[in-house]
Amino acid sequence: MEQEKIEFFHETPIQIRFNDIDSLGHVNNTKIQEYFDLGRMEYFKTVFGADINWNTFAAIIASNKTDFYSPVLINNQLYLQTKVTKIGTKSFQLIQHLTDTSGLLKATCHSVMVGFNHKTQSSMEITNEWRGKMNIVEHGTILMK
Repeated sequence: MEQEKIEFFHETPIQIRFNDIDSLGHVNNTKIQEYFDLGRMEYFKTVFGADINWNTFAAIIASNKTDFYSPVLINNQLYLQTKVTKIGTKSFQLIQHLTDTSGLLKATCHSVMVGFNHKTQSSMEITNEWRGKMNIVEHGTILMK
């Protein structure tokens, strides 16, 4: 698999736990999805720090596509890279790569997240504040619509 040429500015180390392993000695694919969730959460912590208030503005996953390329084993040391690539009016796109220390791509995840208002239970526009903070982390590389 030829790895996409993407410059990531956010990386999360992943600790494999004993209960992540299935009967074949691999990390179960459902656990890998949890790693992507962890990477998204760590990304948002970096972007927003203590400023984020999930009760007034949230982002929910509208679409998620994961591709698996190489088995993850218990002794692998993993890093999860996360990048926001595009921000639209009410949604933004992320790409994530799960790699080992040699750079071998283990899995990718493409996600679309939608701004969501808890009070109205409906989508809402991505605020300029969110756009600006994400673009700072991404060094100005986000495609804005």
